[in-house]
Amino acid sequence: MSRRFTIWAAVLAIAACAQVRPATSLAAAEEAEAIQDAPAAEYGFGVLADLAGTRWRGEPGDADKEHGQPADYSEWDWDLGGSVLVNRHVLEDGSYGGVTYVQLSRTPGVLDYVYITSANFRTSGTFTLNPDGSWTAEEEVKGLPHILKVRSTGRINANGTLSSVSEFLGDDGEWGPGHAFTYSPTDQPLPDLIPAGKAPE
Repeated sequence: MSRRFTIWAAVLAIAACAQVRPATSLAAAEEAEAIQDAPAAEYGFGVLADLAGTRWRGEPGDADKEHGQPADYSEWDWDLGGSVLVNRHVLEDGSYGGVTYVQLSRTPGVLDYVYITSANFRTSGTFTLNPDGSWTAEEEVKGLPHILKVRSTGRINANGTLSSVSEFLGDDGEWGPGHAFTYSPTDQPLPDLIPAGKAPE
């Protein structure tokens, strides 16, 4: 076999290898393309990323209904180029609403957030993404008398609803029941917010 033929055969072999992609590379390429099409930080938000682009109507629990608690409307979306997950919510009667900005933290599985309300108070805290698909939150409250902290647990249930249960830490140092809502997907727009909203009791 001549030296020229050997070199030419080697060139053809290299060219063939370059054109035949390993079976796993196609899946990897598709995954990379999906990541490029998705918001940049989506893959660090865990199950919360699934809420982006959705809107919900929250039915209050029985104890809240006894106190006249209105239903809650809530919607989620990305902002700032996909680096921040935003939740906007308004009570059905328009008396109160708030906006939550969620972003990645330096700790995997933990998200930082701030919550700004129409009632002139705000909170800041963290979401912890749990192995069972739920998330827990604890936040410090500023500007609201008698409530120092709020902690809550949320999850997307098997039937497609979203549930949220909270507790309040009072200035007496005791934790007490907060609010409980069960949310179902809705196409209805968020209610109009009355500008001079008051803090929920």
